[in-house]
Amino acid sequence: MRAAVLKEDYRIVLEDVQEPSPGPGEVKIQVRVTGICGSEVHAFKGTHPYRKPPVILGHELAGDIVEVGRDVEGLKVGDRVIVEPQIGCGRCYMCLRGLNNLCENKIVLGTQEWPGSFGEYIVAPAKVVYPLPDSLSYEEGVMVEPLAVGVHAVRWSEMGLGDNVLVLGAGTIGLVTIMAARQAGARRIFATDLLDYNLAKAKELGATHIINVAKEDPVAVVLEETGGKGADAAFITAAVSPVVEQALKAVRKRGKALLIGFFEGPANNLEIFPLTAKEIDLRGCLMYTAEGFQSTLDMVAEGRLDAKPLITEVLDITQAQEGLEVMDKRTRDAIKILLKF
Repeated sequence: MRAAVLKEDYRIVLEDVQEPSPGPGEVKIQVRVTGICGSEVHAFKGTHPYRKPPVILGHELAGDIVEVGRDVEGLKVGDRVIVEPQIGCGRCYMCLRGLNNLCENKIVLGTQEWPGSFGEYIVAPAKVVYPLPDSLSYEEGVMVEPLAVGVHAVRWSEMGLGDNVLVLGAGTIGLVTIMAARQAGARRIFATDLLDYNLAKAKELGATHIINVAKEDPVAVVLEETGGKGADAAFITAAVSPVVEQALKAVRKRGKALLIGFFEGPANNLEIFPLTAKEIDLRGCLMYTAEGFQSTLDMVAEGRLDAKPLITEVLDITQAQEGLEVMDKRTRDAIKILLKF
């Protein structure tokens, strides 16, 4: 089968690799469309902790079941499906509490343990395969995965109806968080970025205030607009120390700051005094649970979340190198680049 393989840092090669076969409890899926995520960009640059070359990347996908292994129920050849790209063991402390995203033995799609959707076919346990409603395109199906990240973040923030939220970074994850916060009933949504294109998209998707951090101080804007109180919750999707500090300074006393973004290195010289002085709750946020993934799929199918505005362009799988370079270097305006077979 064809696969776009990360052979070394900054080099993707399209080559023929062995086609996988499903085992008991598994299905084989022909990938129709897959997405380029920020984690793939980190792997491309050599900064991801466990996505190391040589590897077939890709964990956002939609496709068709072409083969079914033994002991699979509820799925059949020809079904259009999407995949929750994490396998929990089902036995550890976290899995037994419904937190498969924190499984102690988790396997993630797009790694050497589980080759990803930049390949023409993947195999997946039936338990993480979800039928794609007929009303949704393959492209919309791919977007369920990143949308689930935003939905999980907003739920974990425990924000309430009428709350003020700050989203630091208006890339894909920042934008899906804005969409989820709007759906959850946020009153004001402040969005920051350096790129006017991303900020315009943030406004389109529900941000009430957009802040170009090259021109304005986001902390000052948030405090002014909230009468000095601060945001109820801040979502950190751009993982650099100054942005974390902005979150801690901009949230209210006993507010919450959630770190969603992926730090490529240590947080250097981080000023954390506000964490103590305001009794701020600083939380990590990782992917989503199986229940959250299903809920997000339902929200997209019901029209409560519209994934289409996030999709900038769809390239052929032969252009995987180009797509990753665009997302890394921002050589042209892009939010979400998809690849098709």
